[in-house]
Amino acid sequence: MRTSQHVLFERSEMKDRHLVRKKIREHVADKAKLPILIFPEGTCINNTSVMMFKKGSFEVGGTIHPVAIKYDPRFGDAFWNSTKHSMMTYAFNVLTSWAIVCNVWYLPPMVKE
Repeated sequence: MRTSQHVLFERSEMKDRHLVRKKIREHVADKAKLPILIFPEGTCINNTSVMMFKKGSFEVGGTIHPVAIKYDPRFGDAFWNSTKHSMMTYAFNVLTSWAIVCNVWYLPPMVKE
């Protein structure tokens, strides 16, 4: 079974950002490795809009294949508003929902010019 390695970091640590960029660049350069999945936005804001992507993932020199995901809250809501519900309430709601439905759009590949 093939698995990918995780690259974890602390956003507030500047040295971690440089290390992550280096690890991603090395991963992209190694053609034997599987593609890496990055969530450059890093934040979900109530499923109504998209925040500006962080530029770091675009600076590593690889081809970017953007994917947009929008959740449909009719049967169950994947968005957790921590100001309204506790984590336990959210987990209960997700686990007892009829379904978590989403639309996925695969956008054209992008290369930094």
